[in-house]
Amino acid sequence: MMLVLKNRGFTLIELLIVLIIMGIVYSFIGNSIFSKNKSTTLTLKNLPEVSRQIAKEREYKPLTFLIYGTRCDKYIWLSNNEPLNVEFKIDINGNHIKPYRFNYYGELDSYQFLDFYIDNRKERVCLEFHLFKNYSNSSYILEDDEKDIFYLFRPYYQPVEIYKSLDEAKENLLLEELNPKTL
Repeated sequence: MMLVLKNRGFTLIELLIVLIIMGIVYSFIGNSIFSKNKSTTLTLKNLPEVSRQIAKEREYKPLTFLIYGTRCDKYIWLSNNEPLNVEFKIDINGNHIKPYRFNYYGELDSYQFLDFYIDNRKERVCLEFHLFKNYSNSSYILEDDEKDIFYLFRPYYQPVEIYKSLDEAKENLLLEELNPKTL
């Protein structure tokens, strides 16, 4: 007795079932992967990581994030001075931010961001964060006087650190041997 097997393809119903299953799986997995920006809330703590994520996903080099306006209620993402269409929920109150940077002499001083021109209007900048071509970022200490905490932004890939006093943040910034003393 000889056993004969016929080559049999998939029926239309079997193919439709596979496509439906793939669609269901994609709706769960795809939405969680591709909707990161809408679910992420931008804070001072995660600003460098979110900026790196945007730059890598969309191949923007360099990248700048600004909070500006007389009431510090406007924000914009820029790449090579061109506005980007990047949407985030933002939990940063620009009115309560006071930046500190090292001056030429290696002393920590209060810092004022330069004004920003948009649509031929001069706007006050409350926060300016740069992500450079090599994915390093701006380095400074930001005081949030509403929460009474200090955010330490290192120039390299370290996460943002939070301190209770300016002296403590300054001391920890100076501990970094590779950290430039003038920025």
